[in-house]
Amino acid sequence: MSPAPDDPPPDPGADANDSSGPPGDGGASRVLFVDDEPGAADLAATHVERLVDGIETVTRLSPDEALDVVREGRVDCVVSDFDMPGADGLELLESIRDIDPGLPFVLFTGKGSEEIASDAISAGVTDYLQKGAGRDRYEMLANSVANALGRRRAERDLREVNAKVTAIHEFATALASVTEVSTVFERTVDAAEEILEFDRCVTARRHGDRVVPAVLSESVTDDEVRTFEVGEGVVGTTVAEEETMVVDNLSVDPADPDELEDPSSPGRPTAGADRREGSEVADPVADDIRSAISVPIGSHGVLQAVSNGYAAFDERDVEFAELIASHAANAIERIETEAELRRERDRLTALFHDLPLPAVRTVALGESERRLDAANDAFERTFGYGADSGYEEVREAIIPDDANRLDPESVLERDEPSRLEVRRRTTDGLRDFILHVIPVMEPDETVIYSVYADIGEQKRVERTLRRLHATTREMFGGEDREGVAAVAARAAIDILEFPSSGVRLYDPEANVLRPTAISAEATEALGERPAFGPGDGRIWDAFDDGEPIVVDDLDAVDSPVGYGDHRSLLVVPLGEHGVMPLGSREPGFFDDTDLQLARVLAANVTVALDHAKRTEQLRDRDAALQREIDRLEKFAGFVSHDLRNPLNVAAGRTDLARSLTDDAAVIEELDRVEDAHDRMTQLIDDLLALARQGRTVDEIESVPLDEAAERAWRTVDTDDATLDVSEATAAIEADPERLRTLFENLFTNSVEHGSTNGRSDPDGSVEHSSDTDAERDTDAADLTVSVGSLPDGFYVADDGVGFDIDPEEATEYGRSSAPNGTGFGLAIVREIAAAHGWELSIDGDDGARFEFRDQTTI
Repeated sequence: MSPAPDDPPPDPGADANDSSGPPGDGGASRVLFVDDEPGAADLAATHVERLVDGIETVTRLSPDEALDVVREGRVDCVVSDFDMPGADGLELLESIRDIDPGLPFVLFTGKGSEEIASDAISAGVTDYLQKGAGRDRYEMLANSVANALGRRRAERDLREVNAKVTAIHEFATALASVTEVSTVFERTVDAAEEILEFDRCVTARRHGDRVVPAVLSESVTDDEVRTFEVGEGVVGTTVAEEETMVVDNLSVDPADPDELEDPSSPGRPTAGADRREGSEVADPVADDIRSAISVPIGSHGVLQAVSNGYAAFDERDVEFAELIASHAANAIERIETEAELRRERDRLTALFHDLPLPAVRTVALGESERRLDAANDAFERTFGYGADSGYEEVREAIIPDDANRLDPESVLERDEPSRLEVRRRTTDGLRDFILHVIPVMEPDETVIYSVYADIGEQKRVERTLRRLHATTREMFGGEDREGVAAVAARAAIDILEFPSSGVRLYDPEANVLRPTAISAEATEALGERPAFGPGDGRIWDAFDDGEPIVVDDLDAVDSPVGYGDHRSLLVVPLGEHGVMPLGSREPGFFDDTDLQLARVLAANVTVALDHAKRTEQLRDRDAALQREIDRLEKFAGFVSHDLRNPLNVAAGRTDLARSLTDDAAVIEELDRVEDAHDRMTQLIDDLLALARQGRTVDEIESVPLDEAAERAWRTVDTDDATLDVSEATAAIEADPERLRTLFENLFTNSVEHGSTNGRSDPDGSVEHSSDTDAERDTDAADLTVSVGSLPDGFYVADDGVGFDIDPEEATEYGRSSAPNGTGFGLAIVREIAAAHGWELSIDGDDGARFEFRDQTTI
């Protein structure tokens, strides 16, 4: 039919970061920070927004303001302080739960205690963190927020899948009461629009050798559709072959490379790698059609949706569209069957005994009395009673006490066929039927035909889908992919009633499918199974092609691997994770219903495996972060305790030795020992400073560059040097204390090494030469240190003697031109710059110039 949409389709990747916001919100998850201290809320929001991709943050200063934001429905996670005026964090949580019971809530408080932690856990907070000091607390907060958003996103995905399956089930249930084929086509379009959110779709009905438009979406006009011959175009080919067709990229001009991919969604995977490609046979009515999905409604017609976007339909769209079309086909077949029954009512008596459905004929005697007049062979086989049995006897025997019953008088009053879904006792136990009651008025009596259509298989499928949904929730509780695989393998046997099952997960390093969860039944039939790689039979082919494979008789096909006692094989892919092979000792075991159920299970397993993979990645990231924190703590402890304590003992012993002698030579030697101790103390202090500066920055705020430089200048022994901040006209985003330390080290370095008559005992700032050539002599009184702004950062420069070594080497640990220098001054400067994300460059050609640039703007 090829209707042409008026607007471009939504970005197929738009759901990737969307948690619960309405369409058009850009796809970002929204995190609300609540703290009565404005700086604290803004700081936490800034850190988390930098550390977590795909979020936007909003801050509020009171619980009441926060509740207003939550009521707007645009919040995916809340991070709240505890101690706030008006209501504390737990009271805010209780109010939020009344609005949105599932909204993640992280309590991030500086007022921590075991009592508060216990109350928070009891109240059901998503996570509880104390603020503390250091950027690592914000990284833990960011991880907590990312985990909460990931769980909410996964739960949303599951809810969407369950909602669609539930809606499709309701659609199928509603079709059971439809009596006109035209209504089925109308409701199929409604379902495609409402459940699958297809904006442009049509249904077409087959009439002989033609496929004629039946029902159009409101956005599709008659000019945008036409009649096709069976086998013509995508629509006609779909009807002819009764096979789904997908068009991912139907270019207006195939010779134009620019038309071969939509720049708004480049690289999107197609909906089923091996699905029948429709672009070769497509004959669209509108020129701007780029992609389409065409699904057969049995042999009766087709459901088609189109878009002017590239690859607009993914595999899930295909699966759910096929389910809707399958239910529509079943409904049409039922309606046509019922219509045939009505048309043949006058001939029903002659055909009664040949009817394949169980049927009985009763005669109305008045006052609700009936006489069993006849029962066909199918009725006797199904229920075990024939025409020689009494009406009341049969009624009491086959109708359970709590079953639905038709009132005999109401059937006669309507004088038309009645239909009721019932449960009856049969020779095989309780079974579900559609009971058709057809009254026929004859001159001398009223005959009532009761015909039973077995719907046990339909009911079994419905019960199976409900159990699969429950199993999906269990899979989401698994700790890892292996746990998900084990639940899935058991579900295939216990719920779908397949004889044996397994899950093989893909190992990308070895490029093989490894047997991860193989049921005991499968092991008994197959024995121990090796890993499968390229060329190893149907299981690898299903994974490689991304399409299910069904083999009705394994003995009749050539295979490089054996399948033991199995004769039937069904393999469904699990996306990039692997495959799920299912087997049976019976040939031809798997029918179309089994394939559909297996695909539903596989789709749920794939989503659960995606969730498990993300969980494992987050767990690994948390562990790596903790290891780094522990490493720094151990280093600081070693330096401050294990080195400083023995040094203090040595210094004490030196003082004691000095008090026990008056020998000048001995005292001179003790002075040298004391100098060595002072040198070691200086090294320890610089090592601790380096470890501290190497961690992440604690607080980021806007700092005026000139004010920060002047404060640092006042704390440094600058002799008679001059500070020039006339070019420091901007503010920078930095940790104020770290920035002050950076300036102090640079100023000390300039004063001590930029002039030739600097102090003889520098404190470890390293890096300029100490040339004594007359032409390079520079007194401190002549030295000027400048601090100025850059478009993307700032600089610190002096007009001293410059470097006599490579300026980049000057920032290495231990590089010092001073006899007593430790060589950590500029190393600390480099670490502080790295902690802020700044790029450091040094120029030593004319004096020394240090430039710091924000890497995010380079």
